[in-house]
Amino acid sequence: MSTSVPAPAYTYPEFRALLGQLAAEHRTTGPDQTPGLIRYTEQNQAHLDRGYALPLLPALEEHLRQLPRPELWLLLGEAWCGDTAHTLPVLAHLAARSEGRVSLHVLLRSDHPAVMAAYQTNGKNSIPKLIRRDAETGAGLGTWGPRPAVAQALSQQLHGDPLLHTNQIVKAMNAWYADDAGQSVQQELLAALA
Repeated sequence: MSTSVPAPAYTYPEFRALLGQLAAEHRTTGPDQTPGLIRYTEQNQAHLDRGYALPLLPALEEHLRQLPRPELWLLLGEAWCGDTAHTLPVLAHLAARSEGRVSLHVLLRSDHPAVMAAYQTNGKNSIPKLIRRDAETGAGLGTWGPRPAVAQALSQQLHGDPLLHTNQIVKAMNAWYADDAGQSVQQELLAALA
């Protein structure tokens, strides 16, 4: 099994720089360059900044530092995806605090359709999707995503309301992530690692 990172891939700082460049150029990742997706890309810069500063769970940090073997984390996402913008910085901060036990790379869903097809959620290309692998052997260690269970239920409820506009759904999801402060993704990850 391959332990290499599929190209192209981005470290968190590289992804953050890419998003900033795209926002400055009024573009986004992927083939769809719609005004809405471009606007979300611009807004996601603030979510990335805020997310990296959220408090980390000490128990999860300690667990990551004590991993028996180093892990490679691949996160499928896109610059326009709000769920990616709220989740990725928390994962990046955890990886940075793991004392070298976790290496994180971002794969754009649009650049890696075969990887995305292998890790669909309920038959859909839902992102973000975290793929955990043994860094030495490449063996699969599990997946997480596309969002915490509570946020997934809220998203389904909001998308099921025909009276809500996409912008209203995005605002409601952003408010949920702000209130949650990265705790749900960390609790779910801690449970998955235990």
